[in-house]
Amino acid sequence: MEIETNKISEIYKGHYQVILDFPDQSNLKDIIDVSYKYVWGVEHYEIPLEWKEYNYSLYGESIQSKNIFARNIEMEFLLNTSDFLDLIPHIHQAVHIIQTNIVPPYYLNIKNLSGKGKYDLLKSKIDYLFELEMPGAIDYAPIISPDINYLKNLIAKLNK
Repeated sequence: MEIETNKISEIYKGHYQVILDFPDQSNLKDIIDVSYKYVWGVEHYEIPLEWKEYNYSLYGESIQSKNIFARNIEMEFLLNTSDFLDLIPHIHQAVHIIQTNIVPPYYLNIKNLSGKGKYDLLKSKIDYLFELEMPGAIDYAPIISPDINYLKNLIAKLNK
């Protein structure tokens, strides 16, 4: 089966997908829309694989100078779009992000959602522009959006 890249297809009513052809982290600057307020990182791993000193908190308490080591910290983050753009040169791993105008409510857990219901909820609750899953290694990357014009413009930018 051949994968069609850079072609818009409607995967659910009102939600469209493009399979990006071998994007890398440098393409994020073209993918991110500066008119949207936030970038929500989901399923983000900090300190993958190796044990490293950890100086944040456990159980809400500061743990500095307690010789704690951590690895594989899975987290979500929410950044202003401009702050995320500043991080792009430092990104060297897989990226799973959603760009939004609204802070996601506490009950919105992406890992528990799938299919049309997931995208309808993202559209109605957080005004999402896109969801992107980009692997750390060069590969295909799906991007899903309710805004077909955003995807058309993105394809044109990436194909320059």
